[in-house]
Amino acid sequence: AVAGRGLRTYLDIDLQLMAERMMKDKVGAVVAIEPKTGGILAMASGPVFNPNDLTGPEKNKNYSRLILDVAGPLLNRAIQGRYEPGSTFKPLGGLIALDEGLISPSYGYPCFGRYTACGSGKPACTHSSAGHAANLRLAIANSCNSYFTQLYRMAVDNRKYGNVRDGYMKWKEYLNEFGLGTRLGVDLPSEDRGFIPDTSVYNKEYRGSWSSCTNLTLGIGQDKMGATPLQLANAMCIIANKGYYYTPHFVKKIDGETEEDTALLNRYRIKHEVLTHISDEAYSAVMDGMED
Repeated sequence: AVAGRGLRTYLDIDLQLMAERMMKDKVGAVVAIEPKTGGILAMASGPVFNPNDLTGPEKNKNYSRLILDVAGPLLNRAIQGRYEPGSTFKPLGGLIALDEGLISPSYGYPCFGRYTACGSGKPACTHSSAGHAANLRLAIANSCNSYFTQLYRMAVDNRKYGNVRDGYMKWKEYLNEFGLGTRLGVDLPSEDRGFIPDTSVYNKEYRGSWSSCTNLTLGIGQDKMGATPLQLANAMCIIANKGYYYTPHFVKKIDGETEEDTALLNRYRIKHEVLTHISDEAYSAVMDGMED
């Protein structure tokens, strides 16, 4: 036997063990990323399986059982699970509206428990008291559905783009820059790209006749939007870094690094400045709301 070279990762063993305990007997995933490096500190998916089941004379039988298990124990939900982001999306919507000049941090919306501007009274909010969305910071802290529904509609109905379809595609462009709807390139196989629909999806479904009221719950991370936990963690890294990220990765270094190793690892050492054009003031306003 010949010893291989050391492979060093960013994994924090205590954090990883805690993540695995959190996911015990649950369906879902946990991801923690160090924003300044893109290093993955912890990743856990549930439910899990015993790797020993895929060895020995029973491995084919066990694999067949696992592949048919509706709980999906073979699925790494952290990079393959596609979920509606829900309210975790709201900080991104706030940043888009700020960068487009549609609002200032002091912008408020009169929400009394429901969004009524499209006539349906949906979506509902968890708060109905006056003033809970009196500015961006409060709207994020209180997670006001009406506020961020309105920001979405303002973004896609922005007059400078001429029509809702072009406005929507500009909004989608922001989401792609935040890493949603695209593979990030993590150093694991089979990463899912998530899903951010383009206008063709709505054109087909509604025969070309749709408006910002049609898919208004995109503003609160719902409708047809789907993202992986890894993508959402990375989007938060972009906010923490005020506009840049490093591709999420496990491998920190390889002992005795060769030219071939360097070529492999360099892609994770590239600083991706995707949204640095958004002002520090905008990022700070969103961060304040998240902190609250």
